[in-house]
Amino acid sequence: MLLTCPPSLLLLLQLLVLWPTGLQGCLQCDEKFKENVAKLRTELVPRQIHDTRLKVRATALLKGLEGDFFSHYATSQFSGFAVKSTVDALIQEVRSKTEELAQSSLTDQALLDELVGFRKKTTMKLKVALKEHQMKACDRANCAWLRYSVLDCVGCKDINAVCYTTSQCFVDSQDRLSLRYGAVLWDPNIAKNGVAIVLCMGGVLFLVIMGSIIVYWRNQLFLYV
Repeated sequence: MLLTCPPSLLLLLQLLVLWPTGLQGCLQCDEKFKENVAKLRTELVPRQIHDTRLKVRATALLKGLEGDFFSHYATSQFSGFAVKSTVDALIQEVRSKTEELAQSSLTDQALLDELVGFRKKTTMKLKVALKEHQMKACDRANCAWLRYSVLDCVGCKDINAVCYTTSQCFVDSQDRLSLRYGAVLWDPNIAKNGVAIVLCMGGVLFLVIMGSIIVYWRNQLFLYV
């Protein structure tokens, strides 16, 4: 007697087979990387850094790497999409580097400097992946022929490369400010507002001067009446 599987079970099995097993997302989307950074924060820093001030700085730095530091960089300086193959290679590299750091014998300022250097080098390498895709996606003549995968550094999704819009090619500085400070900043035309304020102040000053002149001449007339 043959056993038959319900359609729902077959669908579930297909999904499990097709489910991606490779690396996914930008650095903060990789669970192994986050786990390694968390160990640096909870084990290495308390063990190797004794100065309270330095310990606070190192902890804050590592918390940022676990959190939205890389996604913020990707969206404030670029459009947030990076070449998948480049990021995958970088993830493997930073996994290895964080495991190496966990065995570090450096202490206090030397260890903090090492962590700062690690963040800087990693950010510059992520920049390569972000810039590589942005230049290709903004090339109107050839972007329709892009045939590679990119990673959404905010949504942690693997998508096909497509052409960028003009706003994506020239990331608006107001968006960068909004991301940095949290709230959306309305009326970003600072120059226009500044001109309006200067004109208003000029008008008030003109009225004050005219009023002073009128009062002066009125007083002069009273002297001769």
